[in-house]
Order: sequence, then C-alpha cells, then structure tokens
Amino acid sequence: MAETKKTTTKTAATAKKTTSAAKASTSSTKTTTAKSTTKATTTKKATAPKAAAKVEAPVVEEVKVEVAPVEVKAAPAKKAVKGPQLQIKLVKSKSGRLEKQIKTLTALGLNKINQTVVKPDNAATRGMIFVVKHLVEVTEIK
Repeated sequence: MAETKKTTTKTAATAKKTTSAAKASTSSTKTTTAKSTTKATTTKKATAPKAAAKVEAPVVEEVKVEVAPVEVKAAPAKKAVKGPQLQIKLVKSKSGRLEKQIKTLTALGLNKINQTVVKPDNAATRGMIFVVKHLVEVTEIK
C-alpha cells in the first residue's frame, strides 16, 4: 500500500502591500499530496518438508451380485382387421401446408412421399382423408 502525506505551506502576501483596507493581504494555503512508492513486501515462511507418510492402498472386497433373469415380452401380434380397409398413399409433399393438414398426415402415419399405409375403413379414417384429399391417393382393399 502506498502511504500519503499531506503538507501545508503558507505563502506570504505579495511584496507590495496595497493601502486600501478592502484589499488586505491574503495568504493562500496549498495542499499537496505526496505518494510514496514503497512496496509492501510479504515473506513466506519456509515450511519444513513433510515426513513421508506411509499410505496403504484400501482393501477392496469382491461382491457377487446375482442377477435375476428378465423375461422379454414379445410385441403384440397385429390383430386381423375384419371388414374393408383403405390403402392410403402420400403423393404430394406436406411441406408448406397448413398445420392441421401436417398433423393429420402424421396421425395417418404418412411422413414421406410415396409412403403407403393401410387403415380400416371407418368414419374417423374417412374424415382424416377428407382433410388431406388433395395430397393422397386412396384405394379400397378387401
């Protein structure tokens, strides 16, 4: 840290004094600040080298864990759909279409052009096809 010293010096009035009472001699006070450039030095205490301590490796015990066999479930078999079905093929891209039409195509399982899916012929499927009828081709299957 730097130390600061304040010194005050008074200067005498000018050599010529005026005769006027209003113009009395003035003394001015100047304050100067001198900064010392001493640096605070810190010394580190020399530490004695530590005695080498013996470090033993921890003992690791083996633990045997028995794993129970996991049964793998097979994917459920597709049910045979009775009645008429519709084969739906995406012919035009869904890019640039309304959000409702894009979601409808995704719900039908149509993601890429020329992709084909088979859906049951019912009112729900017919309603979805009606929303995107300008993008798909529909054929009836027995």
